[in-house]
Amino acid sequence: PTTSATMQKYMRLLLALAAAVAAEPLYDFSSSALVELTDDNFETLVVGDATSLWVVEFYADWCGHCKQFAPGFAKAAGNLKGIVKFGAVNAEKASKTASLYGVNGYPTVKVLMPEVTRNPYTGKLGKVAKDYGGPRTARGVVDYATSLLPSELVAAVTDGGLESFLSEGALPKALLLGSKPAVSPLLKSLALALKGRLQLGYAHGEAAPETATALGVDGFPRLAVVPAGKGAAESISYTGEMKAEQLLAWLTSHAGPPLPPTDGGGGGGGGGGGGGG
Repeated sequence: PTTSATMQKYMRLLLALAAAVAAEPLYDFSSSALVELTDDNFETLVVGDATSLWVVEFYADWCGHCKQFAPGFAKAAGNLKGIVKFGAVNAEKASKTASLYGVNGYPTVKVLMPEVTRNPYTGKLGKVAKDYGGPRTARGVVDYATSLLPSELVAAVTDGGLESFLSEGALPKALLLGSKPAVSPLLKSLALALKGRLQLGYAHGEAAPETATALGVDGFPRLAVVPAGKGAAESISYTGEMKAEQLLAWLTSHAGPPLPPTDGGGGGGGGGGGGGG
């Protein structure tokens, strides 16, 4: 009898522990680069945001695959903080949003593109949602997300093309002279964030010595802003750290006025997704 009672007590403790672990929240949003997304805020934060690329995971707290993936997903969010926005949806609590995006397994990761469109029949706003089917690792998510940042918003500037870049359109201009031939994800994200307010350009510094001289640049990377209607001689050089938050704040202070917020309501769905749970 004593042994039986002890075993029953032990089993009750094990069941209680298992229930506690199963119910433990997967993410601590207070100490993460992840945004907690719900049925109440998804449309406002994600669908209505035309200046950011969003990577969104749909998960369940009890899902074993979600628990394995969570550290990598959170790491990816931290690695791309200030460049790409990351959010997580508890699909069992936000069933409306999960259903709208065709989620039928966990974890499901979707990348919502920046462009906001309006459904001509319902009048609701929506975005293209791309399913992520790559490795469930931080590197896999980072590589896929950065590959989707639009590059067409950054003008390519070469020697002989600076004057044309500065005179095109009525927006103020910002030009980064970098040490590498390729445009970085950071610059693409800044161009996206300031779309319609500031035209960004990029020049490979070593291949554009005349451009560097015209802007008074003697090392790379260097960033300069030229106010609307002004020439290279009136450029303003950036002297802070080359980090996302500081760069965005400085460029915003030289950009045109904010654009009207995206109006309207609900979001559009994406393709189906899935993963074991």
